[in-house]
Amino acid sequence: MLPVEIFPLLFNYLSLCVAAVEPRRESSKRQLPADPTGVTTITSPNGFQIRYSEPGKSGVCETTPDVNSYSGYIDIDEKTHMFFWFFEARHNANEAPITLWLEGGPGADSLFGLFDLVGPCHVTEDLQSELNPNSFTEVSNVLFLSQPIGVGFSYADEVAGIINGTSGYPQNSSTPDGRYANVSPFQTTTTSAAAVTAWEVLQAFFQELPSFDPDVKSRDFNLWTLSYGGHWGPAFFEHFYEQNELIKNGKAQGVALHMQSLGIINGIIDIQVQMPYYPEYAIKNEYSIQLVNETVYAFMKMAFSITGGCSDSLDYCYASDTSTLIGQYLCASANAICRTMVEGPAESISNRSPYDIRALATEELEPSFWIDYVNTAFVQNALGVNLNYTSASSEQVSEGFVLSGDWAYSKLSDLEELLDRGVKVALINGDADYLANWMGGEAISLAANYTHSAGFRAANYEPLVVDGTKYGETREFGQFSFTKVYEAGHDVPFYQPVATLELFKRVLGNLVISDGSSKVDY
Repeated sequence: MLPVEIFPLLFNYLSLCVAAVEPRRESSKRQLPADPTGVTTITSPNGFQIRYSEPGKSGVCETTPDVNSYSGYIDIDEKTHMFFWFFEARHNANEAPITLWLEGGPGADSLFGLFDLVGPCHVTEDLQSELNPNSFTEVSNVLFLSQPIGVGFSYADEVAGIINGTSGYPQNSSTPDGRYANVSPFQTTTTSAAAVTAWEVLQAFFQELPSFDPDVKSRDFNLWTLSYGGHWGPAFFEHFYEQNELIKNGKAQGVALHMQSLGIINGIIDIQVQMPYYPEYAIKNEYSIQLVNETVYAFMKMAFSITGGCSDSLDYCYASDTSTLIGQYLCASANAICRTMVEGPAESISNRSPYDIRALATEELEPSFWIDYVNTAFVQNALGVNLNYTSASSEQVSEGFVLSGDWAYSKLSDLEELLDRGVKVALINGDADYLANWMGGEAISLAANYTHSAGFRAANYEPLVVDGTKYGETREFGQFSFTKVYEAGHDVPFYQPVATLELFKRVLGNLVISDGSSKVDY
């Protein structure tokens, strides 16, 4: 076992680099926002409050005629104010399913996915929104949540003050330059806790959906996510299933969700399974880019398997009681050892972006104009918020998840349960991503042990073809698929928007993913 003295060093190192899973994008424009006007407030049967505006009517983001959008807050209690933005499907919203999009992090905001990936609009350099023709709203109503609390516009408390330059946290000031969302790092520290809050938020949303949007009646429910969403997706759906059963058995009141599909893009699901593939991808990727030399490659492999190394540390974590501080410490330490000594060397010395190894580490891969856009007074008022938007990745939220060891908790068993319950699961990986590389994603798909796992493992890869163009390759059997998308980094929809939308359509339509030619044969 590694000496105890190394743990604080590893822990400090990890705290500095943990936000690397979702890059920190900050705004430099700040002001003290006014309280929004034109906000409607309704109260759900269980006492939750929804405050909402209709930004599309002000020309913000979705401007397709007769397509509505709603944004604002779902207030669960005095410390839980979650920001949401809901978009109707562009076609036949009444019958289209509903998809929840969650960003990863932990602590990354789903507004990033809205503006840069799958939402109805992009933002240009001159801070104008333009329609995204490859939005998921082409075939689904889509809900974006800023979760957990403390991410994006979601807040536990509002602070009129400044952002501390050292901690990155808001603090009170007699000369405030803005009003900021604030949360304790310990309000939500595990995926399981986040799932409970998400269920409560969704219950308020679905109970009152007919009140503010009578055009949408569908209850077919999909959850699509990426990165740390490999934790969110399986655990959230497992919790939702348990709550559905309570409702069906008369032991709880609420709206049961018909869970149709779970999509995970470049997901972190089980680091015990995925971690061995960091050294392999670092030296054997499709682009012939060696992120490390043979010596460092050998060290990374050894760090995983050596006595007291990454694998052993994860075993100690899994054998512990994670409801205790000791168990959380063991898991946090295991995560620090694995991410520092197995994953970390390639990120530290390669000078390549872990999000896209084809790019240098200093390159900004995706535009962040939208952060200044949502900080304009006009857009803030249209969204129904009175807060400054400071970052697309919350360090306060991230810190809590690091300290709890949640990174190390496996969600593979939850994924297996969903497959056995008939939920359609699509794993998608870009071939240029290092952070959650396709080799580890494939390993997860093959490790999943469920009723039809033998059939899945025996299935061949088929080309992913859209309009005659080959975008990747898919292994599929029944309701489970793994797709490797070519020429794509961590955020696959940014790199391959046409292929991603078509893949989304095929999953929701229960079509063969490779070519969409026919219904899936279960």
